Amino acid sequence: MSPAATKSSDNTADPSSLRSPLSQWSDLIGKAHLADWFAHAIGAGKLTGSLLFVGPHGVGKRSVAMLLARTLLCETRDPADMQPCGSCPACQQVVAQTHPDLITIGKPNDRAFIPLDLLIGPPDARMSEGFCRDIRLRPSRGKRKVAILRDADFLNEEGANCLLKTLEEPPPGSLVILIGTSEQRQLPTIRSRCRVIRFAPPSGTDAADLLRRGHGVTETSNDKIADAVAMSAGDMTVAARLLTDGQDQWQTAFLNLLSQPNLDPVAIAKAITSRVDDAGKEASKRRDALRDVLSMAIQHFRRQLRQTASQATAATVPAGSNLLLSRVDRCVRAIREVDRSANQSTLIECLAGDLAQGRTGDRGAIGS
Repeated sequence: MSPAATKSSDNTADPSSLRSPLSQWSDLIGKAHLADWFAHAIGAGKLTGSLLFVGPHGVGKRSVAMLLARTLLCETRDPADMQPCGSCPACQQVVAQTHPDLITIGKPNDRAFIPLDLLIGPPDARMSEGFCRDIRLRPSRGKRKVAILRDADFLNEEGANCLLKTLEEPPPGSLVILIGTSEQRQLPTIRSRCRVIRFAPPSGTDAADLLRRGHGVTETSNDKIADAVAMSAGDMTVAARLLTDGQDQWQTAFLNLLSQPNLDPVAIAKAITSRVDDAGKEASKRRDALRDVLSMAIQHFRRQLRQTASQATAATVPAGSNLLLSRVDRCVRAIREVDRSANQSTLIECLAGDLAQGRTGDRGAIGS
């Protein structure tokens, strides 16, 4: 197997993010229909080709992909049983991402897009290494291979073109899974070659159950959990972080800043910077902290927008609606800039100024 597709480094998205906390399909909360669909497809021998998992961050796409890999590669159970043993060498290797017939790649943290080297090998070894080459090798053990490409949102046109043949004609016995946040963020040539599997955020008691069982949240108030889920736009990982000790006081102060009639860009930038700095020096944790803040701001401005809209009549446009829409749009753009490894200090400074002025920030990527 190609080193380009299997090795991780300090600049590569944390491979542990693909390790499934799900032991069995029965552990899925609020997604029984997915388990039923996969069981039917496996039993009918039709789970082949290319799948595109889409849904918000933190709704379980990666966990399901890894559970599916264990189901297909388990050495002691028939895949149709939908009960991987979890203890055979194959199951353990899938969890550790060392199974020779499991290929996983994602966007390195310091790159704006998935580099060609991970897809088709470096320039001096094109198609002798990389994701597309590895999936075409015969299985080392058993009869199947599973290839998972996370961060499919960050395939540029050149990278997508490299994948087209692999997606359209995957080798017999292989399954390719792409993971992204929405169909709209995938190039049409990618979407048309994949079966789309949609993941919706859990709601109500399912969300509370998932946070308590899957994320170790100890909060007992369902109202607080519901607020955190709404604030995170359904991202269970973010919701869990918002429910940790020490968040309430900072969150209240930050949302108070965003509620002022005239936003203070200096105070906003200072508050965001302090939150990011509290996350430590590790780049991935700082990005997570900044995403959390931006998700919080988006939901706050959307809530204000709903309140404003409730005061509207058929003949009037509520005052302030355009300003709030611009602020929501600016925060959404900022999340994309975080994902593309923009310089955080510059991003925060520009974001705070744009929020105060009601600018969308539509002037290209910020930072480098």
